[in-house]
Amino acid sequence: MGPLLRVFPLLLGLFGGPAAAASIVAEIGRPVETGTNGTWTRALVTDEGWFMGVGTAGDFYVAPLLRTGDGLEDWQFDRANWKAITDHGDLKDHGIRKCPDGSWLHVASANVGDPNDSAYAWRVSPDFDIVASGVVEERQPSRAHNDMAVICSPWTSGVVYSSFGSGAAQATFFELDDSANAAGTVDLGEIQVEGGGFLADAPTERIILTTANFDGRLAFDTFSPTWDHLGTTAVDIPPSSERAFWPQSIIRVGQFYLVAMMSMVDSGAGSGDTGDVWLHIFDEDFGLLEQHKLTDYGSGRESAMRPWLAVQDDLLIVSYDIQTTHTFLAVRLDLDGVEDVDTSFPDDGDGGGEGADGDAAEDEGESKDSGGCATAGGAAGGLFVALLSAGWMVRRREPGAPQ
Repeated sequence: MGPLLRVFPLLLGLFGGPAAAASIVAEIGRPVETGTNGTWTRALVTDEGWFMGVGTAGDFYVAPLLRTGDGLEDWQFDRANWKAITDHGDLKDHGIRKCPDGSWLHVASANVGDPNDSAYAWRVSPDFDIVASGVVEERQPSRAHNDMAVICSPWTSGVVYSSFGSGAAQATFFELDDSANAAGTVDLGEIQVEGGGFLADAPTERIILTTANFDGRLAFDTFSPTWDHLGTTAVDIPPSSERAFWPQSIIRVGQFYLVAMMSMVDSGAGSGDTGDVWLHIFDEDFGLLEQHKLTDYGSGRESAMRPWLAVQDDLLIVSYDIQTTHTFLAVRLDLDGVEDVDTSFPDDGDGGGEGADGDAAEDEGESKDSGGCATAGGAAGGLFVALLSAGWMVRRREPGAPQ
């Protein structure tokens, strides 16, 4: 059964007929490999164009991502001109965020005495030169420093981690100063943050943290710029037969939020955290509007992991890795009907590095022939979700939180 036929019964069940609204996803390209091995494939946008960051050989490298034609698959990763933006040599997991001034904040984990017991940070120039490096914390096995969520904004810059232990996970945010060293911590409460993502959202003046636990729900925790918890919105992510997880990338495009997540058929303990990459599109109240299955690898060891989003104008790049192969695909957006939203912070005219508007979208954010565009994408294939009738969104707010 083809991809459109697989999703059409769900559309029919929700609406009694085809969806009437137009998708902002116009075309989905086939996967492209960089020709390099490792993990943490991260598409990046600068004033000079597209770049790709990759984790390999214990550090993180960035190289130009060059267009070689007009097609969505016409790219070349310029391996000959890559440069390291970390200088450690034994790093494990990586997180990177563009800052409002065009520079970058990079955070990574390492095993010093125990697995993922340490974390380090780098301040990187807009041209990907190391400006400063520092220590988040070292030899703290009670905290999981892997799969981190990083933020860089005029409000705050830093990284969040969850604690280990027998009780509920406690999320701790580490503020990082200009020297890339820890300058203080904030307790964010009982949140499991591994594989989560941050967005400093200037239009709504809130910090959004996306997380997903083993129940397959996507949670949006919102905070004020000074870390007051405003509330939590939990969304059930279809299809119900699969577990959705790893919402580490959230960006704004006009009036929409775009979230990249993984989804898999969970076969129990030891099944791993690999599967297919999905693109989910939400409104500003976290109502699920569209879903697009971007890959068709299935569940298993030879599937995708660690998705990421970056956007410029009408081009969205979704990067991920497949069993240590750096991979990405391009998505053409239809910006008709996408509002021109001012994403700049006060006294900042460059969009803050965290999202995009409908006129000038900017960055935020082994061969597998079977992983082509077997998708539920495009205007016909998008899963437009009628949340009010289907009841797929549950909202939970803190007492006294704004409505």
